Amino acid sequence: MFKMKFVYRLITIFLVFGLMIVLPYSFTILDQVKKMIAAEEATLHVPEGGDTVVMTEKGTELHREFIPKLIDNMLPYIFYILVLAFLLSIFFSRKILVSFQQLQKGARALRDGDLDVKLDIMSDDELGEVTESFNEMAVALKKSTLELKKKDVYINAMLDPLWVVDEEYRIIDINPAFTKLFGHMREEVMGASIYDFCDDKNADIMRRQLEERKDKEISSIYEISIFAKDGVQIPVLISGSPIYSDGQLVGSIGILKDFREQVKLRNELHQSRDYIENIMNSIEEEILVIDREYRIVMANRIVLTNTDTPVIGEFCHRISHGSDQPCWAEGSECPAQIVFLTGKNYRTTHQHIDASGEKRFHEILASPIRDSSGNVSNVIELIRDISERTRREQDLSRKNSELIVLNEISKLLGRSLKPDEIFTRVLNKLIEMAGMDGGGIFFIDDANREVVCRYHKGVSDEYVKMLGRIRLGDDIPGKVAVTGQIMTTSDISKDHRVERSVMKHSGIQGYCCIPIKGKERIIGVLSLFSFKPHIFTPEEENILSSIGDMTGIAVENIRLYEKMRELYEFQRMRREEEHFQLLSLSAKLGAAIDMTNILAGVLELIKGFFGADFIWLLVNDDAGNFLLKSSVVPLQKADALLYKASESSVERYAMNKKKPFVIYDMPSETELYLAPEIAEKQYHSAVAVPMFIGKKAVGVVSLYFNRKRNFSDEELHFLEIIANALVVSLERADYYAKAISEKELSGAVLQSVADSIITVDPAGRVISVNKSFEKMIGVSQEKAIGHPMCDMFRFQEGNEAFRLRLTECFSSALMGKALNKDAVLTTAYGNTISLVISSTPIQTKDGKITGVVNLLRDISREKEIDRIKTEIVRSVSHEFRTPLSAIVGMTEMILNGDIDESRAVEYLTIIKSEGKRLSKMVSELLSIARIESGKESLRLSAIDLNALVRSTLESFASKIEGKEADVRYSQNSPLSFVGDEEKIKQLFANILDNALTFSDNKCIIEINVQKKQDLLEIMISDNGWGIPEKDIPHLTERFYRGKHGEVTKGTGLGLSLCDEIVMMHGGIMEIRSREGEGTKIIMDIPYREAR
Repeated sequence: MFKMKFVYRLITIFLVFGLMIVLPYSFTILDQVKKMIAAEEATLHVPEGGDTVVMTEKGTELHREFIPKLIDNMLPYIFYILVLAFLLSIFFSRKILVSFQQLQKGARALRDGDLDVKLDIMSDDELGEVTESFNEMAVALKKSTLELKKKDVYINAMLDPLWVVDEEYRIIDINPAFTKLFGHMREEVMGASIYDFCDDKNADIMRRQLEERKDKEISSIYEISIFAKDGVQIPVLISGSPIYSDGQLVGSIGILKDFREQVKLRNELHQSRDYIENIMNSIEEEILVIDREYRIVMANRIVLTNTDTPVIGEFCHRISHGSDQPCWAEGSECPAQIVFLTGKNYRTTHQHIDASGEKRFHEILASPIRDSSGNVSNVIELIRDISERTRREQDLSRKNSELIVLNEISKLLGRSLKPDEIFTRVLNKLIEMAGMDGGGIFFIDDANREVVCRYHKGVSDEYVKMLGRIRLGDDIPGKVAVTGQIMTTSDISKDHRVERSVMKHSGIQGYCCIPIKGKERIIGVLSLFSFKPHIFTPEEENILSSIGDMTGIAVENIRLYEKMRELYEFQRMRREEEHFQLLSLSAKLGAAIDMTNILAGVLELIKGFFGADFIWLLVNDDAGNFLLKSSVVPLQKADALLYKASESSVERYAMNKKKPFVIYDMPSETELYLAPEIAEKQYHSAVAVPMFIGKKAVGVVSLYFNRKRNFSDEELHFLEIIANALVVSLERADYYAKAISEKELSGAVLQSVADSIITVDPAGRVISVNKSFEKMIGVSQEKAIGHPMCDMFRFQEGNEAFRLRLTECFSSALMGKALNKDAVLTTAYGNTISLVISSTPIQTKDGKITGVVNLLRDISREKEIDRIKTEIVRSVSHEFRTPLSAIVGMTEMILNGDIDESRAVEYLTIIKSEGKRLSKMVSELLSIARIESGKESLRLSAIDLNALVRSTLESFASKIEGKEADVRYSQNSPLSFVGDEEKIKQLFANILDNALTFSDNKCIIEINVQKKQDLLEIMISDNGWGIPEKDIPHLTERFYRGKHGEVTKGTGLGLSLCDEIVMMHGGIMEIRSREGEGTKIIMDIPYREAR
């Protein structure tokens, strides 16, 4: 549908109405014009003599008047026509007024604050568009208002104070947080200058910051203190930002951060820094803190003390090792640089020369110091002087190298007994080790007084043939062979110590010559040479000297071996069997543990080998005396004393000299003391070889000869070898015997312990158990060893609690803490016992736990005794209460006069009887207590047993009659002996009382006393109730009453007191009984006849 705008529509209506009015009026005007034309035509005429028509003056006048008249008539009509047309168009366009009313209504709503107003669009023209724009404007205004309200909420919700100032720095707004922190209300600060809230110092800081910010047109952050309402200065961090409008500065906004905690933290950090400096100064090593420019920002007291120049701000390399160049410029690793690059700890060692020219070593440990962002800002270096340790390590390394070389040479020397093989390898190894070009080994030819080159390398055979023999004392090898001193030179051609030598012009420069020393003399020399100068260090000289000594020993061993081999070959046919036995002797001695059986045979072999007439082996005791250990001819018992420590003998002299001692002519040695066994044989020669283990003197082996006998060095050396083998075997046998004895003793002790012992490894598996374990628990050693500890007790389901307790003790012991726990166990026999589990760790010297010892102690008897004691106390209390009640009751009745005189006498008699009963019980208790404390002693006197027994029977007459018992007493002959009469009578009384108490009426009791050899035998038997078998072992225990104690009165002290009395007399008491058959008590007391 075609839409017209409001203006177009108004114009159209206006034109339509104008035309409707103008058309009729136009016809009127046209009629007027026609009339005027007609009037003008009436005035026209043709002048005479002319051809054109001419208007007359009247016509001209009419024409001239017509136009103004026409205009005067048309103008009013035109005006009214236009007004009328406009009014008609307005009238027909009156709908526009509704839109104007809507706009007016909307404007009024906005003024009233109603932002939710919405106008209806009444037309689709410009007013409709205006109405729509008004609605959009209202929506946008509401949105903007909400956003402003949100911002106001945010500002009011800010925890940090905020102020807004104008361009003159006067406050125009604050938030509630400002009032909360400083106490100033909004009305109080509005229009005030921000400088009014600061002192002069802080105001200057703020003014300088604001001016600088204004000039640079940037925000600023600075710290000042602001006065609160109560006058307290509060430190704040202000973050300010300018406010611009149309490019002009109109004000500023500042956020004030409460900085009190940060200031406090900063102060604490300063204090912490001081504390850190104190810690650093207390450390003895040097400490440096280095920044990224490798300058020192902090150092401890040691650094400042050791350095004359200022430290802080200097480059670290100038202080740490006195160099103008960084470490990396000198080719070393820079710890600080590596830490800055990697961010990790780094450890290294630096070497430099100090001011005195001495080489120093420093160990440097560098660690990063990170800032809050995690970046490495500084490096802390701990510098430790390890010069002494490094030198020791170098010395140790050098010595280790020497030992390695010596060990390799030793292996070469000990690998074979073939001279060519050994010395060739040794020479090659020495040349390789020393970096030389060649060398040679010379041996001394005693017959020709020369040193002869036997082995060589690096020179030709022709050269060796020409110069391979040098007289002793000539040239370097000859001089070294004579002096025994090592000689080295870096360049023999320039060495002034060597005036003449065949090697001066041979091209050899570096040269050394080492003596090869045997046990007592020089055997040869070892030489090394180089065609270039070579400086021999003292360490090399020491190694070469040691190698020379080792080579000498190897040469002697080889020579000894060769001589022994020659000797064996020479006597092979004659003494092949003896040699075989001698070789087997070494094997026997090496494997022998018990020397008793083989020692005599060993001595016999030695005696036959050396052709001796007598040989014995003596050993030292702790006092230094010589005791006989063994001999080829039995002289005395082993360990018999032969020589006292003060006596001078062949053996003593050898022991003091610590080497073999040989006597070629014994009759001429009158100062020596000889044992009678030696003196009577009149031997001519003897040799004694001492036996040592380290510095400990063990004994001597001595050989005696009826003829004069010389011994070569090889024979004496061989004897020493045999003696060493003997002493090692003796010591080993002795140690083995002691070990066996200690093991047997330990095993015996372990097996004899009454408590069960379980030894387990850290994994909980059983290593061993003793016999008491098998006896107590019922599990054999075969079933226990090697199995998990707790699995042994799974034979009863009720043992779960016991296994938990045992595991708890075992775990505690594995942690190194012993633990005891009470538990109850059902054994494999089916009986239940009370135990104490004690677990103790087995620890080595260094504290390592290798196992646990679990001890299971049966406390069933102790618990039973405690129970019995409780029952006895209760019983004794009852026993005391009964007579006491009778005594007290009857006494009260007598005192009150409630009974007559005859009845009172009867009551007094009862009181007396009950009092005696109480006295007896107290006496028994006191007797037991005195005997246990050791304060009770025997009062010995002559005792007439017949009278004593009869007296005892008379005291029990009433009880015997009451039981209708038949008591029989018999003896072989009248007896009297020495003893404590009171205690023996108490012994008879207690046993007789038990026999009557635990028997039925008309029982038979037999008492028999007789002397058997040196013993007095007292036997009392009855045919009473008898005693259960399980109660018999416990009858002599205090307070134990057994099965029948439940139905009878008593304290359980009688038989215990009897057993103590018998033991006091040195005797023993035996109880024999069967339940239902009676009881027999036999007492054997040492008989001492009364005189």
